[in-house]
Amino acid sequence: MQGEEILRIIRRITRDFAPLLPDLRLEVVPPEGFRARVSGKPIIADEAMLRSVLNEEAVGGPRKGRPLREQAPGSATSGERMWGEKKRRNSAEGSPLCALPSSRTIVVEMESLEERVNREDRRLHRPLVEGLILREVLYLMTSRQPLPDPRVRAEHILRRHWPFQYAALRSVGLTVTGFERPQHGGALGRDN
Repeated sequence: MQGEEILRIIRRITRDFAPLLPDLRLEVVPPEGFRARVSGKPIIADEAMLRSVLNEEAVGGPRKGRPLREQAPGSATSGERMWGEKKRRNSAEGSPLCALPSSRTIVVEMESLEERVNREDRRLHRPLVEGLILREVLYLMTSRQPLPDPRVRAEHILRRHWPFQYAALRSVGLTVTGFERPQHGGALGRDN
């Protein structure tokens, strides 16, 4: 599966959920930018900004109340600080997609996503890509609610309403939840 086709599937699904998440953003970043954004390391726009940040830290740290950087093209929103967001510990390790609830952004690293999808059987390509993006969109939706474990709740919803996509993710080890007994009664209502 080519990168353009993967991106077309991702954009279609995010467009389908736009009425529920009108402020949903999709960022396609290179591998270095993805690692920096997910791990919480600085994302510096240019060399001059890097020098000014290093000078401020050498003098005594950045001034309080002032953002550490201006918004760079394709980077975090102006409301976020330079240090980005910490990676969620409960997300599936090695996933080339990451949802950032505070900015309602899904960050996609296309090179490793394309590589990861193409390692699998051709019949799993489409459901795997759909499952990955659906899981992140559902996570953004459940993180807005005041209930615990939004990542687990998102996977329960994915498993219940998109079982083929969930099975594709489960077969390649990209799920957080394990094999569990199906829920009954009132427990099912919490997930919807």
